[in-house]
Amino acid sequence: MIEPTEPSTSDLAVVIPVWNDATGLDRLLAQISKLKEVSQVVVVDDASDTPADPVNIGWTPARLRADLVFARNAQRRGAGYSRNRGLKKVTTSRVIFFDSDDRFTSEFTHLINELPQDDFDFCVFAHADSRMAEMGGWGPLLGDERLWEQAGAFGALSELPAEKVPDLIQLIAYPWNKVYRTGFLREAGLRCTEIMVHNDIELHWLSFLRASRILVSDRVAAVHVVHQHGTRLTNRRGIERLEMFRALDPVRAEIAAAGPSYILPFIRFVMALFHWAFDQLAPEYHTQFRKQIRDFLARSLDCKAFALIAAAEPELAARINTHLAWQPTQSTI
Repeated sequence: MIEPTEPSTSDLAVVIPVWNDATGLDRLLAQISKLKEVSQVVVVDDASDTPADPVNIGWTPARLRADLVFARNAQRRGAGYSRNRGLKKVTTSRVIFFDSDDRFTSEFTHLINELPQDDFDFCVFAHADSRMAEMGGWGPLLGDERLWEQAGAFGALSELPAEKVPDLIQLIAYPWNKVYRTGFLREAGLRCTEIMVHNDIELHWLSFLRASRILVSDRVAAVHVVHQHGTRLTNRRGIERLEMFRALDPVRAEIAAAGPSYILPFIRFVMALFHWAFDQLAPEYHTQFRKQIRDFLARSLDCKAFALIAAAEPELAARINTHLAWQPTQSTI
């Protein structure tokens, strides 16, 4: 447990990528205007049909009570590019990436005031997923909840022990459930992958792998809103989803160097991701996706790594073998 310190000074930036969501941006800025802990807001508009300039919807630095920076991409580049561009404009010591349709909870203020000023690389906190709320629950998806339990990451703000990092690293790769030390992101060369979907995987995994001190808090400090049948990037079914391997390959390279305790968590993660993405993908891309899965697993697993997986989880090893043996005449996953 980390003992409470004096309330933190206002030194937090919120970086917000936005595309065609001026209404959501307006709601989020109204909420941020009441958070004295936020001192800078960076909005990056990803070539919306109508520019999502905060000034155009009535927000000024005085009304927001924070420095306000606005940038607009000349063409659509995706949330990953927009977050990277926004990070370059951050002048505060801490930063959080937030989407225009997500929301802070009342716990966020308490979380920020509990954080030490600079003696950490990032803090990962619990969040509520709107899909759980629709089922009458509150908190992350059940798979993530189990990972929090395995890591023992409950209670007051505390440091995540090194031996528990392989548990919590398997959380779904989101950017909005972490408060980063800005210097850590820059010193470690961390970034989002500049692709249209799955752009948060690289930032999430490499943050855990490169951090020296990770803090955890089970405060549900944000609500992530999922639009099940909307036009958001999550719902894309096109070939751009196959660009996930541009995010996975940098992680694969560092997993190999991080040691055997990370191999099984990473392969569990990618196998679950492959199956989820296959169901989202339009059928005309299934064959190409299956080939990329086969090739990725082949370059990710040597005999020693596969033996480790087979000993720990034979069923997972069998599924991997099915992928490795796949030929283009097969259509199922």
